[in-house]
Parts: sequence; structure tokens; C-alpha cells
Amino acid sequence: MMVQGQSAVLVVGAGPTGCAAGVALARAGVDVCVVDRASFPRDKTCGDAVSNEGMQLVERLGARNAVLQGPHALVRRAAAVFPDGSRVERSYDEPGYIVPRLHLDDCLRRALQASGARLIEQCRVSELVQEDGRIVGARGPELRWSAPLVIAADGHGSVGLAALGQALPRDRYLAVSTTGYYRNVSFPQGADVADHYFDDELPCGYAWIFPAVDGVSNLGVYIRADAYAAHDRKLAQLYGNFLERARDRLRDAVPVGKPRTWSLPLAPRPAPISAPGLLLAGDAGGFIDPLSGEGIWQGLYTGWLAGEVAASAAAGAGLNAALQQRYTKSCWRAIGRPSRGKARVQEGLDLIVKRKLYRSRLVRAALGFGYRHHALEMTKS
Repeated sequence: MMVQGQSAVLVVGAGPTGCAAGVALARAGVDVCVVDRASFPRDKTCGDAVSNEGMQLVERLGARNAVLQGPHALVRRAAAVFPDGSRVERSYDEPGYIVPRLHLDDCLRRALQASGARLIEQCRVSELVQEDGRIVGARGPELRWSAPLVIAADGHGSVGLAALGQALPRDRYLAVSTTGYYRNVSFPQGADVADHYFDDELPCGYAWIFPAVDGVSNLGVYIRADAYAAHDRKLAQLYGNFLERARDRLRDAVPVGKPRTWSLPLAPRPAPISAPGLLLAGDAGGFIDPLSGEGIWQGLYTGWLAGEVAASAAAGAGLNAALQQRYTKSCWRAIGRPSRGKARVQEGLDLIVKRKLYRSRLVRAALGFGYRHHALEMTKS
């Protein structure tokens, strides 16, 4: 059945980014419709980590209590683990969380609908409609929708990229990752610690073991695309090799389902994130932290910001150049500039691993100082 209609703002994608944008707009009294190709609840391939600042944004959307009433794990400590087993640790003033995306995204979807925003599920957007150089709506196999402003929150491969004439991100602006779930993983350092493993085999990347949710742990590998392209190993082999290195923690472990792979567009994005009638947010805007691969806080933050800017546009003369610039500058200050620094830290860690400098107590002390002062994380206090 063909879905047709119009709204002041159309948001493409009902993940964390799209929900944040939709809630911000609905609370501002703007007629907003959010469309997603999936039917909720639906799962999403992810590391499932939500930083403490990410949870603050979940609370802003009105979904914190619902999230914490469902399956989750606390992350009170984290460690960078090097090939010789040496560890650089830190504790958090406020815990982070591991929340399965099936649960997290459905809680955010319910908050979106509670805000008064319209949601259309099981409806794919295949292209954005342009008239006189401006985005004026969206089309899909079963969709015809008019809107003077569209927020593209549909992740990697966004229809917003095609509308801007941009290619998909690649090389240093893209990472690839494989993740899987295991039951009965051991946690010798404590059940609330997230371990990040750095190794020669994962340049400009790392592997992880996260705290278990209902006995099931998320394990994965992450590597920047240009470093991966220089490899002679496939992601499945890198993942298998990490599992072998972590065998002491997996003696009693049982896999739950099959590993899954996904792509992560990294900040800082070297291309426009707005155009007349269009804002790109979340993964669609390439806002993922290049060092950690974190994207949920970035998605929530840019989604909310896009919603605020779109509300200003709806109340005035539309998405003019000044509002586009405001959005771009705000994203740069909050994500782009810090991410540029994170990329340098990533390359520094790569050098430390290659030259085995982690064996030095002085180097480990310096890493510990930086870790505790947000050099390795920007959304955890």
C-alpha cells in the first residue's frame, strides 16, 4: 500500500539519532514524521556500549527508566590491554552501560511516539526529492512524502549522501568491525570491567570484551579501513585470531548466534553535512569516534541538535545558510575537532604497540594519566 503525506520535517531513520531528532522537534511543537524501513522491536549490529554521557541524552529523551528496567550491564571500569598482558585501567565517576540494541532502540522508539511525533514503520526511503536545488521530500517503493526539511538519520549509506552527490566514506574515514556474542565468558578482573585489547594484528583498531548482559557478552574487533586494506587477513580471520588470543577467558564460553560485520563512518567528516532542505546526523553524517568506534552518544547528540536547528527553521524562513552553518559549527566543536585529536591518539597507540613501548613503566604511566583525563574517551566521566 502506498504511503503518502506531508509534514514540516521528515526524519529518515528511527534509530537513536532519528528518535532524538523526532523528540526534539515534537517537543518544540513541530509537525514531524519519522520513517524507518524496519518494524520495531528490531536488532542492530553494534558493540552495545552506551557511555554515561550517552545515557544522559537517553534520559533527556525520557527513556532512561525504561532502558534500565530491561536487560543491561554496568561498566564501572575499563582497561587498555597490551600484547604482554599489561593493563592501563581507569574507573568511571558515573557508570557506562551495555544495552542490547534490540532493547535500547525500542525504548527510544516508544519515547519518540510518546512525544507526539508520527512514526511510519516498514517503509523504505530510496531517494530524496529535489526541486530547484532544494530537498523537498522523499520517495520509496511504497512512499511519497513531502517536507521542506529532511533529516537523514539512516546510517552508513544514507540517502542523504546520494542527494549531496557524495560517495560513501572510505580509507581513514571508515572503519570495519565484526562482533559476536558468547555465554559464560570469564571476567577475572571483575564483572563490571570493559577490556580493550591492542595488538599488532589490529593497527588503528582494537578488540574488546564487554561485561555480560544476562550472562551473554559482546566480543568484537574494530579496525580502520585503510589499515584493513593493507592487511592480508579477512575480518573473520582477525576475529578468530582474537578469540584464540583470549582463549583463557573463553574456556567455558558458548557462542550465541553467528558473528556479524558492519561499517562505521568516522569523524571528522571531510564533506558537507547540510544542504538546502537537508541535515545529515549520526552515522549518516560520519560522526563516529575514530578511536573507540563509539557512535550512540554522537548519534543522540547530533540527532537532538539537528532537531533543534530544524525547529528553528520551521519557525522561521526555513533552513537558511545561517542555520546550516550553526549546525555544522556545533557538530565540529562537539565531535569533529575532538575526533581529529582522537585520530592522532589512535596513531600514537599504534606506534606504541608496534615498537612495544607499552613495556616501559613510564609509557604506561603516561597512558594511564591520559586515560584518566579523557585522552582515550570523550563521553565518559
